[in-house]
Amino acid sequence: MKKLIGLSVVLIFLSTAFSTVSAQKIKFGYTNSQKLVEGMPETKKAQADLKALTEKHTKRFQDMQAEYQKKYQDVVENSQLADASPEKWDELTMQDKQSELMSLQQRMQSYEQSAQKAINDKQVELLTPITEKVQKAIKDVAEEGAYTMIFDESTLLYISKTQAIDVTDAVKKKIAVK
Repeated sequence: MKKLIGLSVVLIFLSTAFSTVSAQKIKFGYTNSQKLVEGMPETKKAQADLKALTEKHTKRFQDMQAEYQKKYQDVVENSQLADASPEKWDELTMQDKQSELMSLQQRMQSYEQSAQKAINDKQVELLTPITEKVQKAIKDVAEEGAYTMIFDESTLLYISKTQAIDVTDAVKKKIAVK
């Protein structure tokens, strides 16, 4: 008898839950947030700024490489000179030049790592507000359009475009992208 009462309570609860869900209108939307971000004028400016920063650091690194290559070539050429040659460095000078090369190589590695970190940090600094703006626009469209969910189509394996609404144009209006 207790089992029958328990089963009845569960059935009543489930039928109430299903009727509540079916009474609500479920509305799904989809968009591609990455394409929205890429289409924004702010993104184009951010990419230009990142390109300029990358080129600046690349130029500096190339200058360091050229300096290293020249010093390395000097060491190689000097080591190939005859021992009696007056231009040949003594052992102490050769050690100093080799130490200088190792130090320059370490500086290059350190610079490369620091430059990459600076570029990554700048990318986060520039792109975070843009992606937040897109996310806010998507949220606003969802609330205004009474959407249950809005999916990012770039992360889905399949989306039925007959059962979900493309909200891309509405989001573009919110963020003023053409």
